Amino acid sequence: MPDQPLNPTLEAALELAQPLARRFAEAGYHFYLVGGVVRDSYLGIDRVESDLDATTEARPEQIKSIVTELADAVWAQGERFGTIGCRIDGHVYEVTTHRAETYDQGSRKPVVAFGDRLDDDLSRRDFTVNAMAVDVLERSVIDLFGGLTDLRERVLRTPLDPSVSFSDDPLRMLRAARFHSDYGLIPVPELTAAIADMVDRLDIVSAERVRDELEKLLLLPEPGPGFEMLRATGLMEKVLPELASLDRGQIVDLVSRVEAVQPVIVQRWAALLGDETAAGLRLRELKSARVVIDDTELLFRLANQVDGSSGFADSDVRRLASMGGSRIRLETVIEWLRDIRTADGRGVEQLDALEASLDRLRELEPDLDDPDVGLDGNEICALLEIEPGVDVGRAVAWLKNLRFARGVVPSDELQRELSDWWRSGAQSAGLHRQGDR
Repeated sequence: MPDQPLNPTLEAALELAQPLARRFAEAGYHFYLVGGVVRDSYLGIDRVESDLDATTEARPEQIKSIVTELADAVWAQGERFGTIGCRIDGHVYEVTTHRAETYDQGSRKPVVAFGDRLDDDLSRRDFTVNAMAVDVLERSVIDLFGGLTDLRERVLRTPLDPSVSFSDDPLRMLRAARFHSDYGLIPVPELTAAIADMVDRLDIVSAERVRDELEKLLLLPEPGPGFEMLRATGLMEKVLPELASLDRGQIVDLVSRVEAVQPVIVQRWAALLGDETAAGLRLRELKSARVVIDDTELLFRLANQVDGSSGFADSDVRRLASMGGSRIRLETVIEWLRDIRTADGRGVEQLDALEASLDRLRELEPDLDDPDVGLDGNEICALLEIEPGVDVGRAVAWLKNLRFARGVVPSDELQRELSDWWRSGAQSAGLHRQGDR
């Protein structure tokens, strides 16, 4: 096809990559920028400050040798897949040998075959809009599959027959839903038909890869079109079966709640999955990080406490703030619930009152998330004349309840009340339990 003009964003990327491209040329190899930097430059998105992806006929060991001459750092975790990463003057490059990734029918891992031809490499990429390259030294765009036309016309196609592309890497079916949402690209009929026919092929893809792709979709400003595509093609049954029974209108309503909350993965998962049990099960199935599972479940527990309350005394506010601790601040829970309620058309007056109480208490008690009970273990032992052990834990629990009920209590008053509590029955109860043992 005719040469395409280079836009300013692409010109800037070429300038950055010039020294590296010259080193590859001196070693007898070509060097092409590919992927997001090319695609996004023609969409008016500046990706120059992001990672730059490149491809070459050089093999991984040769790539490593060449980039080492210029790089501040080199990493080779992806070497068996043909990728060497490096950092040069603050910019990160990932340089990959021309390749074709395919899956065996029963395998979860791609079989990588290195190649010598750029056209073969581009033909095996996921979509035409990603199957473009730029020769850095020649300053020419190589667009063998009409990617630029598809960008202009907002069309989503695969370079090869979609059944071949999706068989090579079934995760591309999920990626198609994300590109539909992210770039407003409309899938051609044969693409969506192939997905509907091949949904079972997704079974060979690891839960981790499915999760990562779902989270990229979930964090988009407008993930709705992608989720509707999951529903319409049958992918929803595979990746989020708890939502598979929803019709189009219900998906629209659900996604409006997702879009209403902050683009933070815990908040988005909670908005999508709706309750603690469903979220915990799905996130475990997707092998999410422990912290994501725990924080999502904690968000639900805190939100349920707020939703189930008819009012908030200061003691309630202190307990709620302490439940979230340093993991989820109560302000975050209030904000999430306000976003959800607003999307559902429900009132937020209760949340306004809670937030006002929380703001007032934070001024007086900055340690609400991790309240200081006023005495440490050694001080408790000395005051009550006891040895370290279970009774110290009981005393700390009593002091924490006192803190929740009354806030910060002066030290002399605190010691007097703890001593009175101990003498009034806690001591004998503790001794009784010790006798039982």
